[in-house]
Amino acid sequence: MKTYNLMVCFVLAFSFVSCDKSSSASSEIEETGIPVNYTVFLSKNNQLSALELSALNGELTVNGELSTFANIPSTYKKFRTSNDISFYYTSNCKGYIQWYNVISNEAMLLEMFNDIEPCAIQITSIAHTDKYVMISYEMDLPGKDSQKVVRIYSKNETSEPYIELILDKKPIDLISSANRLFVLTLNEFVTDEFHLSVFDLSTNEELIELDLGVNAKKLFKNGLEQIIISYPEFHTIIDPVSLDKTYTTYGENSEPNFTTTKDSFLDITGKMYFQKAILDAEIDMVPAIYDFQTNNTVVYLFENFLSESEINVKYNIGSTSAIAHDDNNKYMLIGYQKKNQAGKGGVLRVSTAPELKIIDNINLDGVPQTIFVK
Repeated sequence: MKTYNLMVCFVLAFSFVSCDKSSSASSEIEETGIPVNYTVFLSKNNQLSALELSALNGELTVNGELSTFANIPSTYKKFRTSNDISFYYTSNCKGYIQWYNVISNEAMLLEMFNDIEPCAIQITSIAHTDKYVMISYEMDLPGKDSQKVVRIYSKNETSEPYIELILDKKPIDLISSANRLFVLTLNEFVTDEFHLSVFDLSTNEELIELDLGVNAKKLFKNGLEQIIISYPEFHTIIDPVSLDKTYTTYGENSEPNFTTTKDSFLDITGKMYFQKAILDAEIDMVPAIYDFQTNNTVVYLFENFLSESEINVKYNIGSTSAIAHDDNNKYMLIGYQKKNQAGKGGVLRVSTAPELKIIDNINLDGVPQTIFVK
């Protein structure tokens, strides 16, 4: 039996522990829970929209689309925190940032790049804080190397429309903490090594550039506002003020592999909910949870907590597309794309403790991309 064919798999930092698959097929249970609303961003027909779901008396229902969020093209860059999300996109060769706060239901639309041609630049990453929106991009210059820039816009109107930070390496990812901006860069022409540039957002000066070696993939931030640099074989945690580093190396075949997730969420305990690629599983993109305190991963294979008829007929699950956690009810929310049904998806609610139970499901006209709990 392959190790992956288990109901819940714990991947430890240096070992692998498994548990047996339940002998009984799962089904939805009647459980009222605490009433709560969910905001779901959906992709359909190359457009991204947002709607609100309500969970009342143990049943998920659609309240309707959010009028404050304007539909956008599905070719976007996104950045999310626990309460808000921002999208960069182009329309008619104009660049826009749409920011949305789930708690207040406020939205803001900002036009970007009025001074240059948005269709002539390559956006590599975006991030935001309460005060700023940051966009990294590359722009080809005739007869010269491409220009590499991080542009910082203020959410509030100021005398300066934006501030630009000029880089000498390709920007890959951005994140902010402790009033500092951390930029993951790649020296693609000389050493193929990665670096981390740290800027003071008060002065816009570069404080230091750290050598990260090879294969740095993505930046995250944990509940302590520390910066997480992910690699295939390990991750590094950096204190945003002191810049002290802590390294965590994974054991053989125990890599969480959250470097390639398209959607992730940190709960109040600091656990990361993400999409994990499992090539040998019936569904190759599955929900997973990584605990940074204990350095272990819990992987949920659909075929080990759903019956074959539930996977292929009742829910018709093709792939995990979004993930979230309802802290009030202790439910994991799994957004999924339906198999062989373009533009169709659903949200499955699962109780993971003290035992794994399916709470309910709702079918949606669109594929969930991001889920927020209000």
